[in-house]
Amino acid sequence: MQCPKCPGTMETKTYGRKITLHRCNECSGLYCKPDVLTEMKREWMSEIVLDTGSKKVGQKYDVIGDINCPECGIPMDKTFDRHQTHIWFESCSQCEGMYFDAGEFSDLKRDTFLDRVRDLVRGRRPDAAT
Repeated sequence: MQCPKCPGTMETKTYGRKITLHRCNECSGLYCKPDVLTEMKREWMSEIVLDTGSKKVGQKYDVIGDINCPECGIPMDKTFDRHQTHIWFESCSQCEGMYFDAGEFSDLKRDTFLDRVRDLVRGRRPDAAT
């Protein structure tokens, strides 16, 4: 599977018994399904083991917004987390796959006081996604 943001290849990674996702061997972006994301949020230390890429590299690729789903090839939608509205990621309306740039899942899993303040200052986004 080709990475939708860089020339890298999405490699299958597993953690525990319930988590299987794809991680880019170059930019370390993550591609998974909603049920896997739920397990990733629950699993202890999953952000350390799975989201191994540099946050700076992730921020570099975050500006690329028009990408196609690595699984089914249709354009992905830019969306955000409804609890942490500063976190943007891409989602596929057809297969429900989600793509997170390096560092985004770690940020998503660690809901901090600073995140809450940031979201209050920026305000809520008009339509919540996940």
